[in-house]
Amino acid sequence: MTRNALIISMALLFSLFLAGAGGAEELSAQLCKDKVIAAAKLVEAEGAASFPKFKDENGEFRFGGGKGYIWVHNLDGIMVMHPIKASLEGKNLMELADANGVYLFVAMNETVEEHGKGWIPYVWPKPGEKDPSPKISFCTLVSKDGEDYVVGSGMYDVTAEDIAKMFPGDAIYEE
Repeated sequence: MTRNALIISMALLFSLFLAGAGGAEELSAQLCKDKVIAAAKLVEAEGAASFPKFKDENGEFRFGGGKGYIWVHNLDGIMVMHPIKASLEGKNLMELADANGVYLFVAMNETVEEHGKGWIPYVWPKPGEKDPSPKISFCTLVSKDGEDYVVGSGMYDVTAEDIAKMFPGDAIYEE
């Protein structure tokens, strides 16, 4: 009887482990977009007071198995809040370009100024890699207390063509 109880207990623990692992949100374009929209609503409501919530490693704005996060910069290209690289905060990133010459923050700002929100495709090395991979970010413009913020999130291995199929009405940056 003890052996059966042990087997049942082990099976139950294994099932709980699988259920927990399966319950993690997989990073997707839809999830990035949804999180940016939710973060933008929070910035509209709370302004800069919302930023610590984006940095919380266990909070709702760290998602996709830890791969997804929200950053905030302004229309001058100054990184206002970055949860992974605090060293970027306060820095002007308007001159930051990818391997193809796309000025990332110029493209993001142009997109949100023209459309309010949209997708910006570029190439960037994945963490721990040297060669660039396709990456795309979804950004939206938020105004609060006289400040204009660009709220964004991105993911790898998704192209502008993929986004056009998934979200046919969304703006996609083109050079």
